[in-house]
Amino acid sequence: MRIILLFFVSISAFSQGVCDLTNGVEKGAFDAPAAVCLGEVVNVKDRSGGTDIKYIFGYRGQAANLLTPTRTTPDADWAFAAKGEYTILQYGKKNGKDMYLCKKVVVRENSEPIFSYSGCNDNRVEIIIPNDPANNFDRYTIDWGDGNPPETVNPSDLPYKNYKDLVLPRTINVNGVFNTASTCLASSSKTIPFLGGTSGPRNDPNLGVIGQLILESADKAVLTISGSHDPDGYSLYMTPQGTPYGFTPHKTGVRPGDVSISIPDTTQSYCFYIERFNACGIEQSAEICTVVLSDVKPIDITTQEVIWEPYPTRMTSFPNEPTYGRFLTSTTKLIKEEDGVELPEITVSGSPYRDNIDCQKKYCYRIQAETSGQLYFYTFAGVSLSKQICVDKEDFHPPKITDAFVSVSDANTSVVTFKDNSSWTLVRDKYLLYRDNGTTFTEIMSNPTEALLTDVTVDNSQKSNCYKIAFVDECGSTSDLSDPFCTIFLSEANKGQLAWTAPTPFADIDVADYEVESFDENTGTSSVITSPALPATQLEYIPDLSGFVEEAKFRIKTTRADGSVSYSNTYTIPISVKLLLPDVFTPNNDTHNDNLQIKGTFRRITKFEFQIYNRWGNPVFTSDDPLRTWDGNFQGTMAPADTYTYKIYAQINDGTEVSKTGKFLLMR
Repeated sequence: MRIILLFFVSISAFSQGVCDLTNGVEKGAFDAPAAVCLGEVVNVKDRSGGTDIKYIFGYRGQAANLLTPTRTTPDADWAFAAKGEYTILQYGKKNGKDMYLCKKVVVRENSEPIFSYSGCNDNRVEIIIPNDPANNFDRYTIDWGDGNPPETVNPSDLPYKNYKDLVLPRTINVNGVFNTASTCLASSSKTIPFLGGTSGPRNDPNLGVIGQLILESADKAVLTISGSHDPDGYSLYMTPQGTPYGFTPHKTGVRPGDVSISIPDTTQSYCFYIERFNACGIEQSAEICTVVLSDVKPIDITTQEVIWEPYPTRMTSFPNEPTYGRFLTSTTKLIKEEDGVELPEITVSGSPYRDNIDCQKKYCYRIQAETSGQLYFYTFAGVSLSKQICVDKEDFHPPKITDAFVSVSDANTSVVTFKDNSSWTLVRDKYLLYRDNGTTFTEIMSNPTEALLTDVTVDNSQKSNCYKIAFVDECGSTSDLSDPFCTIFLSEANKGQLAWTAPTPFADIDVADYEVESFDENTGTSSVITSPALPATQLEYIPDLSGFVEEAKFRIKTTRADGSVSYSNTYTIPISVKLLLPDVFTPNNDTHNDNLQIKGTFRRITKFEFQIYNRWGNPVFTSDDPLRTWDGNFQGTMAPADTYTYKIYAQINDGTEVSKTGKFLLMR
């Protein structure tokens, strides 16, 4: 047990990362900066006194046996290619043991601090610095351009939001400052333009805007929002197109970036805008609405229609709507892909649009509305993109065939007859037959024309088999499958009682009634024995078997209104074999009763034995042919008048056996 435990610990230490190892190892030492700017070289200097010093710049927790050095000198340097937080691993040997030490270094991006501004009435400016991961500076300074010393903002003060009453335009500087790595470029100078007053149109890069609205699916929209970094975010309003907005926002605390929204009714267009309260009052964005792409409908082999709901020509009323005017124009474009390749945009005037196609290719469509205009005194632009609808002729299913039925042949195979009555106008390439395999319908054969389809792989005397029919057109589209149609399976519910299955053999209608047919034993001709026909609810029938000698054959017949007939399998009820022998026979050559002959039905007999014994038990006649007779002679002489016994044994073709014994009197 002790050896196993030690082995386990050794393997565990060997396989884990090395930054946290303390037992059995020495601690390394090296100098390195805590932070650098992107592109700046990280210089490290060994202070461990160890040997065989190596470094990994960007260690990711590898096991000791997997370490691959990036530098192999005691003092080394490295320039990271991307911003982020990295681990520098030093490892080597010291005092005869492994030595490890890990240190973190932050690589900062040479970027401006993220902030937003807004102004109003040409005399007020608002500055917002958000608590954003990209704002990783040690402090911030704001020079409002008013002659006062710059204002200092610490990271603990974020998010920062403040305004001052200042005459516009003016230049304002917002700087990000690092205590280390002073080479980082992190200052920003902004000139705040005239943002208020009554003249326009104007541009404001910090005004809340929904610049893009994409329907990723029919019930999911993604809005791309830009604007202020207000810590309270924006309120997002949503309403069905043509319905005034309510006072309660759909979502609050919305910040710049992508926002996902569920669409309640996929057939309805919904409109959106955002709003916030800034230093001057209410700031509202322009409105943008979803584009509803309704359908892509094939017209013929070379044309299909793209159908969508038109984009609104005027804006919905806002709940806090001021008296300022607003203007809107929109351009609608068709975005089309052909076999995965996006084609040049098509400017369209209205729905529907008829597109010329190659029916062997796959097409995908979207409708894009490009909006622009003026809200209050500010210009705006937006793009709304509908969901995508793809049409692949292989995925399209023309209307089904309904005229089809199945009947059972004399060989108990299935014979499917159909007429192509689908309304689809394209030329047919082939017809497909499907059979139920117990869990689903599987294609089993095809034929280029409307010919009989015979399924020779089934035995309908064992069970019912169900089918569906379809076609493939010249563009490769497979039609909807027909309704199922099934062979009628005839069997016995009880001895002498016929029973059959209920599923209809016709794809278009249910069975109206049934007729039972029987076959003449001698001629093989069939005739109906049920008059009137049996109702569709009756699935059993007891036939009269008295007129049959050896076997009674039956089948079920049902007829469609157009005269089409479907038959079940033929079912045979065997008639019991009867063997009779007279009590007396007189072999006296008077031509009457001169031979002892078995009477009965012999056709079903597969094995036969007939023996006659005298009073002493000696056999006087033996035969394996039920048609052979005894003339009363034994070994060339006439058997004496007496009482004889007999034994008859017969084996029937269904495996049953018949045994009969008795006596008869021979008289001369």
